[in-house]
Amino acid sequence: MTFQDFSNNNHIVKHFTEAFKTNRIGGSYLFTGNNNSPKLSLALSIAQYICCENKQKEDSCQTCSSCVKYKSLTHPDLHMVFPVLQINKIKKPTSDDFILEFRDNFIKNPNMSLNDWFDVFSRENKSGKTGYIYTQEFEKIHSKLSLKNYEANYRFIIVWMPEKMQKNTSNKFLKILEEPPEKTVF
Repeated sequence: MTFQDFSNNNHIVKHFTEAFKTNRIGGSYLFTGNNNSPKLSLALSIAQYICCENKQKEDSCQTCSSCVKYKSLTHPDLHMVFPVLQINKIKKPTSDDFILEFRDNFIKNPNMSLNDWFDVFSRENKSGKTGYIYTQEFEKIHSKLSLKNYEANYRFIIVWMPEKMQKNTSNKFLKILEEPPEKTVF
């Protein structure tokens, strides 16, 4: 996605391009919106812009190695966190266990809702379980944050549907947010 896809959010796009130009990128941002709104796409576009190797005046180039990886959600410095289900006998599920399915579904439907996401598991989810972001998710994120950035100057942890965190999970997340590692953006 490019910033051109968010023409009705020009003020947000302008804020982030200016923040980058003046080297004032914050450690965390919160995007809100209705169900099926492009908030996840916007967050990914901002991350893509910041990591782009050939930034244009007002957008990412869309062709460099970094942009190509961001479009496919495969950039090694992009970490996705989203609600998961305890299915397929995975005792402690994390987003990494379902990242392939998430990528496929996001690429097909960039404005997917939580219900769209859980419909992917309708065959395995016969009991109608609700997915959550579990505590082990941030234990895994914490270990990832102890490593250096792989390719880009910035590392992004994008949390989709943070309202689905369990209470003890949100407490662990807040501890990470209080003192994020340098050049890490949530």
